[in-house]
Amino acid sequence: MTRTPPVKRPPLLLPLLRLATVSVLVTLMLWILCGEQNCWQQLWPSDIHAGLLHWTGGQLRTDAADRVHSEPSFPGLWLAVTLPLVVVGAVQQKRQPAGGLVDLSRRTMPCAIFASVWLLLWWVAPLVFGGQFTQFLCTTTAFSLALLLALLWNALPVPTLRQGGAADGLAGQPTGIDGNRRTLLVVLLAAVVWQSVSFQLNRSLYDNLLVPHGDSAMYEEHLWNTWHGRGFRSYLDQGLFLGEHIQVVHLLLLPLHMLWPHYLLLEWIATACLAICVVPIFSMTRRWSGSPQAAMWLALAWLLYFPMHYLDIAIDLKTLRPSCYGLAALFWGIDLAERRRLKSATVCFLIALLTQEDFALITGGIGLVLWLLRWRTADPDQRAIARWSAGLTAASVAWVLLAVLVVIPAFRGGEVVHYSRYFGDLGNSPGDLLKTSLTQPVKVAAILFSQRTLLYVLVLSVPLALLPLRRPLLLVAGGATFAMLSLIQLGNGPGDAGQTVELPPVPYHHFHAPLLPVIFWAAAAGLRGRADGRGRTLSQRAGLPQAPADRARLALLCAALTAASGSLLPCGAAYWSDKADWGRTRLYQPNDRAEKLQRILARIPPTARVASTDYVHTRLTHYERSYDYSDYLRAVNNYRPGVPADTDYIIIDTGHRYSTIRRPEDIRELREEPGTWELLPDETDGMFLVLRRVPAAVN
Repeated sequence: MTRTPPVKRPPLLLPLLRLATVSVLVTLMLWILCGEQNCWQQLWPSDIHAGLLHWTGGQLRTDAADRVHSEPSFPGLWLAVTLPLVVVGAVQQKRQPAGGLVDLSRRTMPCAIFASVWLLLWWVAPLVFGGQFTQFLCTTTAFSLALLLALLWNALPVPTLRQGGAADGLAGQPTGIDGNRRTLLVVLLAAVVWQSVSFQLNRSLYDNLLVPHGDSAMYEEHLWNTWHGRGFRSYLDQGLFLGEHIQVVHLLLLPLHMLWPHYLLLEWIATACLAICVVPIFSMTRRWSGSPQAAMWLALAWLLYFPMHYLDIAIDLKTLRPSCYGLAALFWGIDLAERRRLKSATVCFLIALLTQEDFALITGGIGLVLWLLRWRTADPDQRAIARWSAGLTAASVAWVLLAVLVVIPAFRGGEVVHYSRYFGDLGNSPGDLLKTSLTQPVKVAAILFSQRTLLYVLVLSVPLALLPLRRPLLLVAGGATFAMLSLIQLGNGPGDAGQTVELPPVPYHHFHAPLLPVIFWAAAAGLRGRADGRGRTLSQRAGLPQAPADRARLALLCAALTAASGSLLPCGAAYWSDKADWGRTRLYQPNDRAEKLQRILARIPPTARVASTDYVHTRLTHYERSYDYSDYLRAVNNYRPGVPADTDYIIIDTGHRYSTIRRPEDIRELREEPGTWELLPDETDGMFLVLRRVPAAVN
């Protein structure tokens, strides 16, 4: 009888010391991040932070001078970090006596290295670099915390989906049709859930009268005015909308809008377009990595990628952007081009060009990268793709030059594009920008290579565990767009000291939208390992996860953790806060604002021309004309204060956050033109003030 030789157990002292070191370093970094006010305030509102501190034995207290002090408990944080490691380590050792604990300690080493480097920078930076670098560490707290916890949690083993009997995670190995179907089904179900939740949030904002007209509801007004013979426009514009952007993609929705002429139709399709991007992401990742499970993780990361969330609910609650319609076309264009389906890819890129003229910068960059990857090949099929890619680049360059220099100025009476003003002192026209770049290159370079640009890189790449940076050649496709973002200088009004407060355009606006397909394209390609001269991958040399599925799971964890501090959706902590201005209590709880406004609109004929403050506009897009009532001087009133002379009614919302009018005495028309306007009886408890032009004044 043959006796089975005993399993040789490796020494456990060194793995235990490694795990103990990891737990101490992680706890120390968490203790600093949770205790330093400039750090934890970058993460979430104070009530959320207080709850987390209480859960780990700490507290958030306010002293007699109303100063807030965060006092995390080191033992509580250490226990929260160590307990999962102890449980998982014990389970691993029981399942794999020959090396389970050793493997776990090895997988946690990248987390220990990252924590050590961060702590060293935190203590040494003030001495070497000064306080400015310490401030940068505070500003990037959310990204540091996300990387720390993602590296730690990714080290913990999880069950994997069996892929038809083949080992998952090795590029080029067969994984089976069943594995593809199972993982794709998970992705599609997650996309349906995300789209349902997102649309419901947008609908709640609409029902609560919190959606602005400018950059949201005006697109529905474009469709209504187009098929009612008033032209492709809203009455915010100086004329036809083509004077603002070559953005006509939403005209493709005209047949559906004629069946259901409602703003929420555009919202539903926009959220669906964002959600369906998981399909081309899954396809690209599956092709690059050879792993359906890696494709699943990265596709799910898209749904948690908080820069994408700001395309759905952006700054000032702008919930609709036609750029959402073009994103899916860009993703599918890349995927189809890589699959050599050039005719279908051409259609997708044409739709992308109809989305907005700056999408041409991305389509041109994609064509350039595809050409660079194939122009030296002798394969006839690959050379055909190279020729097609060169044509795509040339057509894109011609498109953007024609739009910016000819078409848009023609619809603006010869004026330059309006977003030339976004670049501050670099110039107010394309010619000025070019002149500044040629004559003052140091000035332009100082803005391009600044701390703010580095912050943009982190915002876009850390939620994907820095995977896009592994494929810099593919990122070249977004180089022109990223340079434009880095040069934008937006003012957001005066600060406390009278200085202009600059609002970063990434990711709180929509300007970064066309970049996202390129970033996920590079992330998908980044899952494939790159070997050094001795055959080892760079991940092996650094001790990082090696299998594509592990790296993709790390990206998913980073996406989820950065969303916790950066997203306005339910995956973000601010959504659950009772104190945050963007939380569910203030935004999504039902209110009676829309119902009170409806009482007013029931008395105003649809043929009237109505001026209103923002947020009210969303209910006036089907009236004869809907004018803007604000301090912003518009061409429709010859750039003068007040409202156009043909205005019949004025509706003023006294309750929205930007309102400067709280009572009738604040209304300029009643003070300066008392014989022209009359105040109608109030039926809304002062929430809305309604003025009607006196009939005699019209005569």
